[in-house]
Amino acid sequence: MRKSPVLLLALILMLLLAACTEGTSGETSTSGGSSDTKKDSLVIGFEADAGTLIANSDVNYVTDTQIRNIYDPLIERDGETGEYTPVLAEEWENIDELTWRLKLKEGVKFHNGADFNAESVKFSIDYILDEANQSFYRSRWVDVAEVKVISPYEVEIVTAKPFPSLIQRIIEDLLIMEPGYVEEVGADVAAKEPVGTGAYKFVEWSRDNYLKLEAFEDYWQGTPKIKNLEFRYIPEFSSRMSAFLSGEIDLFKNIPVDSVAEIEGAEDAKIAEVASSRINYLALNTFHEGPLQDVKVRQALNYAVDVDELLESVLNGYGTKMTGPLAEINTGYVETKDYGYDPDKAIALLEEAGYKPEELTLTLDTPNGRYPMDSHVAQAIASQLQKIGVTVEVQVNEWGNHLEKIQNREMGDMFILGWGPAFDPQSTIENLFTKEAPYSGFYDEAIEKKIYETTVLFDEKERFDGFEELQNDLVEQAAWVPLWQQADLYAVRGNLNFSPRVDEKMQAYEMSWE
Repeated sequence: MRKSPVLLLALILMLLLAACTEGTSGETSTSGGSSDTKKDSLVIGFEADAGTLIANSDVNYVTDTQIRNIYDPLIERDGETGEYTPVLAEEWENIDELTWRLKLKEGVKFHNGADFNAESVKFSIDYILDEANQSFYRSRWVDVAEVKVISPYEVEIVTAKPFPSLIQRIIEDLLIMEPGYVEEVGADVAAKEPVGTGAYKFVEWSRDNYLKLEAFEDYWQGTPKIKNLEFRYIPEFSSRMSAFLSGEIDLFKNIPVDSVAEIEGAEDAKIAEVASSRINYLALNTFHEGPLQDVKVRQALNYAVDVDELLESVLNGYGTKMTGPLAEINTGYVETKDYGYDPDKAIALLEEAGYKPEELTLTLDTPNGRYPMDSHVAQAIASQLQKIGVTVEVQVNEWGNHLEKIQNREMGDMFILGWGPAFDPQSTIENLFTKEAPYSGFYDEAIEKKIYETTVLFDEKERFDGFEELQNDLVEQAAWVPLWQQADLYAVRGNLNFSPRVDEKMQAYEMSWE
């Protein structure tokens, strides 16, 4: 049927109007009346949901990575070198062994329009210290006695005893909350609808589905180039991979090494790699009543696990072998004894401890997809221990459940875990080898005493020597089977400007589309 000229003109006008309307998917933007096809949205695939959206509560990479797009820290690390970089704090100094003073940046606004100032810093630290808030960071901050507001943009942090690593704690733990908002709506609401000074504002959070954020136009470092940011939760790697290859997500981390070639061969895709500050290890759980409370059994497992073979056969060489609790990137690293692979010695030690290997059954818990090839590594360890006669029952956990079992001391004999960023020795040793630390799997009274004697030392040489002794003690006590310094592999959309950070953070503010 022939259309009339009037009808054709109306159709043309409708098409023109549609072309000038901002994309409903948020994938395009308009500028100066002309269409710009550059994407303005980014979808990051994540293996798990955040535990909460309130800051200073959950010691969990998955939570921290997401909320650092909403909240700013006072100080952070350079994404490439790991060196300290000012953020909301412009300067900091150590007045004496018990006092630190920080000068804060002026003119910074929270998403609700409130001013950032010294009261915000005091509130955020006090939030960690208040037992009622049940912050998992509290054990790291208990030596803080008081936060004093010196002026609107100066604070002093007074500690009960020398706290030489306070700046590391500020970098790795502390994010700045808006006091007025939290007090007005309460912590429960603030945990679901957060307000910070960060580059992105909260939009919507659907539990176990997604977190949606949008660019904060008044951000003090300038409006982010990417307008809309979404973290989409896809627990299974195969599903994340399919979502990436189909274009549903633009970026995800922890690619299994056997999938690298497929991504490199895909259209509009690339791989980004960085030697991470994260370490992976097999915890030998002394909190669980059983054979692993005997040091000879723990030493036997160190001889029976062939880390070199795991790296070669399971990780295709992506990772750097460790022999102690710290990786070479850590400022306190010293070379420690390598147990090496010696199955005969492993059997002999088990028998000395009173166990016949073929009668020994151990449990091994692992997440699936949280760390590179984690569940495959667990199965491979089980196979290696089977070679000396030990039966291992592997339990694969959903990531959140895995963490809860560690925090609640519900783990069995062994579990796979990673730790990072791990730049300084105290962060790793105090938080993984003391009785009350949330993710600890090992406790020894003499070692804990030495840890607390060392962590208060301001003298750099004495402090380094203390951590050197502790590393050797922990290896001798076979507190873990140390595995490797993780190599982080990311699947990245071809035209996304993204540089992986050594501290694993994923800051959308630093990204853009070509």
